[in-house]
Amino acid sequence: MKDLKPVYQAISKDAGEEALLLPEERWGSKYPIVIQSWQNKWDNLSHYFKYPEDIRQIMFTTNIIESVHR
Repeated sequence: MKDLKPVYQAISKDAGEEALLLPEERWGSKYPIVIQSWQNKWDNLSHYFKYPEDIRQIMFTTNIIESVHR
């Protein structure tokens, strides 16, 4: 879902948490359980922001070949 891209591409945990509001506004009524899951597990999901940006970029790249070439 492209609306989650700003969440995992955010520069900080706080910015990611703010970006999580966009999917909630757009998809919250259609997929409330998914949105609630992200919000309830934010403390676990946000450990991702402890890594440097270069490492995070490799982590969120879904294409393995593309990830290796970076």
